[in-house]
Amino acid sequence: MSMSSIGTALSGLRTAQAALSVTGHNVSNSSVLGYTRQQAIQGDFSYMNRGSSPVGSLKMQVGLGTNVSEIRQLRNKFYDKAFREENSYGGYYSKKYSAGEEINTIIGELQGDYKPQDVISDVWNAMNEVSKNPGAIETRSTFIQSCVTLLDKMQDINKSLFEYQLNLNNQVKKEVDDINNIVSQIADLNKQIEEIEADGSRANDLRDARNNLLDDLSGYIDIEIKETAVGNSGATRMDIIFQGNELLVGNVQQKIGLKYCNGEFPFVEPVFSDSKEILPPNDTSIKLFPNLATEDLGTNSSSTKGSLKGLLVSRGEVVGDYDIRNNNVGNFTVPNVQRKIDTLMREIVVLLNDTSEAGVGLDGTQGVPIFVRKSGVTGVERPGSYDTLFTLNNIEINPELLETDGYNKLGFSLTGDKEDNTLLIEALSIWKDANQSLEGASIDGYYKKIITDFGVKIQEDREKLESKIGTIDLAQNKRTTISGVSLDEELSNMLKFQHAYNSAAKIVNVIDGMMDKVINGTGRVGI
Repeated sequence: MSMSSIGTALSGLRTAQAALSVTGHNVSNSSVLGYTRQQAIQGDFSYMNRGSSPVGSLKMQVGLGTNVSEIRQLRNKFYDKAFREENSYGGYYSKKYSAGEEINTIIGELQGDYKPQDVISDVWNAMNEVSKNPGAIETRSTFIQSCVTLLDKMQDINKSLFEYQLNLNNQVKKEVDDINNIVSQIADLNKQIEEIEADGSRANDLRDARNNLLDDLSGYIDIEIKETAVGNSGATRMDIIFQGNELLVGNVQQKIGLKYCNGEFPFVEPVFSDSKEILPPNDTSIKLFPNLATEDLGTNSSSTKGSLKGLLVSRGEVVGDYDIRNNNVGNFTVPNVQRKIDTLMREIVVLLNDTSEAGVGLDGTQGVPIFVRKSGVTGVERPGSYDTLFTLNNIEINPELLETDGYNKLGFSLTGDKEDNTLLIEALSIWKDANQSLEGASIDGYYKKIITDFGVKIQEDREKLESKIGTIDLAQNKRTTISGVSLDEELSNMLKFQHAYNSAAKIVNVIDGMMDKVINGTGRVGI
């Protein structure tokens, strides 16, 4: 046995000690979210040449022990990619479903005891009572009050929907800030990891932090991640691509800014820009989502990814009214609902105004419209010109009808006879008839259709969200089987490395005893 034997034994001691340290690190971090299990990879330390083989030119070598060549993280890139893709889907449907639930609360039958559908029905009922006794002051007054209540209710719903759009708009701003902050943190980690690993070390805990941030980022937007080697030390950086645009290369970040969607509403959209100010609508910065209104967002579409997109699709870029064309509100949740409610109100306004203006009132004068445009709005309805249309934002009850004797000005008599109900009977019938402007439904049934159709969409989004939550959990479970810490397995490893440590220690003790005997127990006879 040569002197090198003690070095070999000591290498085993050090290697077992390092492996025990890694095992202890795994155990202490087993409950830390996102921690990746580490493994001490053992390899040959070095060899001593002992000449050449008698046959051939093979070298004769003696091993000098073992060492820890690498402390490796156990991750599966395929599982990481699968998780982040499903997480991106989950982010989108989470925001869509959450928005749908909020909108349903606003427009649905959850608004106290006096529900929107009841208010609509009460107008028809009040008009029906007037038709039974057209000259009665009480029924006319009740009818006017029912119209006031209807307009108040619908304008309240419209106002609540707009306020929710503003809420979603603020969420968009916050998510853009969050995305920029996350990418900035990843850029810093790229730099730190590159510096630490330049000498061949492994910054595994920093790598965990970086991967956790990438997981978080995938919930906001659909990202492509490229792991790029830096030099020959084994260090890598994470580059981030979004729809062909580089968000991050090394530690160089492309920030996301905001610009106004248009000059009419305060809604913003994300663009690639370093500007801290909200840019004007005519700014030419590249949009993150250039075709939101028209792109395919179907069940199997790859476009339904990221919570930021879910917010933008839910909010829309305009406040919907009945004259906004479908290609402007196409995929947008709130504007679509706004347009449908506004269309319903417009049909009611036109029908009731036409009825009242067609005849004469109790005072013998020409009837006046029940609903009028607010002050400053022209009296000519021109399709395509927002300020001239009957929309919930620009109509009010005719002030003349709110005067003490305003009921006299309802022009319900076609012949001048106070008991003539011809116009009212016709209006009551039209109210119940199918209307092409209302998707084939009647005025009485269209609000129910809005609620029912929207409820179906919410249910679809809920089912999609639940499905994605299931696939996210499945992907995470697969990652955990590779990267997660099993305490049973670590205990087994601990015992194994402890035995290895003890065995190496025994060899050291044996060699130490032999050397002591040789050095101190031998000498010349008689000395």
